[in-house]
Amino acid sequence: MKFSFCRTSIAGMALSGVLSFSSCTVFDTPEIREPDEMTVQILSFQDAKANIRIESHCHNQNGIGFTFKGGELDLMLDSFKLGRAIIDTSFKVAAHSDFMVPIQLTIDAAEMGKTNMDFTKGVNVTVDGKMKGSAFGINRELPIHYEKKHTINLILPYKL
Repeated sequence: MKFSFCRTSIAGMALSGVLSFSSCTVFDTPEIREPDEMTVQILSFQDAKANIRIESHCHNQNGIGFTFKGGELDLMLDSFKLGRAIIDTSFKVAAHSDFMVPIQLTIDAAEMGKTNMDFTKGVNVTVDGKMKGSAFGINRELPIHYEKKHTINLILPYKL
């Protein structure tokens, strides 16, 4: 009788622990840590549209690793909306580590050219969206917000 009471108590504590663990935050949104000069690679031009790629510098400040499972981001330079990037890649991120997230999107280069932004003097970069990740079998969708002034280094696909 005493033995079955212990089993019930242990099972109850285990269930309580699992419920508590699954309801608490497993990991926080990683930090975006872009250098002051942000590199933007122009992959191609077609019909006044530019396909660009940014390797976003991020840091997992959490004490656990997780699997990055993509996301959606809205990007702006000053008040100009670059567009929405859908990130459909998946990779493992170690605890307390730096990692890169590839962001690719198509922008309206003709419209952006009308803004007369001076990338060498700096523009305000704003990123809003969400990322998906999982740790210990628990999937989470986390909000992302980033805002900082950067100079922009454009890398063209060919020599001028």
